Amino acid sequence: MNNLLRILIISMISTVFIWSCSSSTESEEAEFVATLNDFQGYTSWTKVATSTGPDPLLQAAHGANDPLTRNVFIQDNAQPKNGRYPTGTLIVKELRDGMNGLAGGLTMMVKRGGDFNSSGNGWEWFMTSTDLTTVMTRGDNATAMDGMCASCHAGANVNNNGIDWVFSRKP
Repeated sequence: MNNLLRILIISMISTVFIWSCSSSTESEEAEFVATLNDFQGYTSWTKVATSTGPDPLLQAAHGANDPLTRNVFIQDNAQPKNGRYPTGTLIVKELRDGMNGLAGGLTMMVKRGGDFNSSGNGWEWFMTSTDLTTVMTRGDNATAMDGMCASCHAGANVNNNGIDWVFSRKP
């Protein structure tokens, strides 16, 4: 009986130890899945870029050939570490007209991490209505806007001194 009790106690301690080790690993690599609520109040985030008028780097993306003002916001002033933004990073780009009204839709990048979109460093691409009630597109490198988001942002590390698929954040 004594040996059986010892085996049971050792088994329980081993199970707790293994569970605690695996739990901390999972939480460090957990995937972040954003909802529309995560973007509420984005105008109070850190504004990292503003530009007005046509931008040849944007080509046809984000209203590049118009007189709109583009503002880019990042939540919690997230900073890249070792060349990558942390999981949970949220970035929003808005377009404003000459009367300061929102135009078109909002475009976003979310660093999901985990196993999501490994060929895109874990980024998910979004486009929503300006009132954040409707998702118009959302996905990985292949699915969001039929790959257009990713095909442009893939050049961020070589063009415009960008980092980790982000143009607006210069090192």
